[in-house]
Amino acid sequence: FFPSFRAISSEFHLTSLQIQQTLTVYMLPYAITALLHGPLSDAFGRRPVIIGGISLYLLASIACAFAPSFAMLLTFRAIQGMTAGAGLVVGRAIVRDLHQGPQAQRLMAAITMIFGIAPAIAPVIGGWIHVALGWRSVFGFMAMIGLALIIASWIRLPETHPRDRRVPFNARHVAATAWRVG
Repeated sequence: FFPSFRAISSEFHLTSLQIQQTLTVYMLPYAITALLHGPLSDAFGRRPVIIGGISLYLLASIACAFAPSFAMLLTFRAIQGMTAGAGLVVGRAIVRDLHQGPQAQRLMAAITMIFGIAPAIAPVIGGWIHVALGWRSVFGFMAMIGLALIIASWIRLPETHPRDRRVPFNARHVAATAWRVG
């Protein structure tokens, strides 16, 4: 939605500093909750965390598209950020569940490449949508992508983390792991 910054700024009468907050309120929750997606999927299974995360992202995207104020836009961008990392984090766990050795390395490399290319392509696509339909449509497109991913996950994604390997979700364990990672 970067190409839409001016239009959003104009609609909500924002300064350049204020519009940049839409990035901060996305990235900060993204970084924090990235530490939670793995433990959540270890406790509840990969499939529910992926589908739940994408579902919340879909709802937040719709809410961004209809945000009546800048404060509401920031709120829903934060929710997008909290849920956006589920696919990357849990997707890597799924690869580890299903594959080992060279095959796992190839899939991890492909995932890394896709997540590396996507931020370069997204502003181009967002710019086309913005020019054709306006800034709110960019968030509508994000919602449509979310819906497509939910449907694909619902139909094609098996549960790869069996119940007998699940661990209870424990805040103390999550904090200790986050401390070790950090």
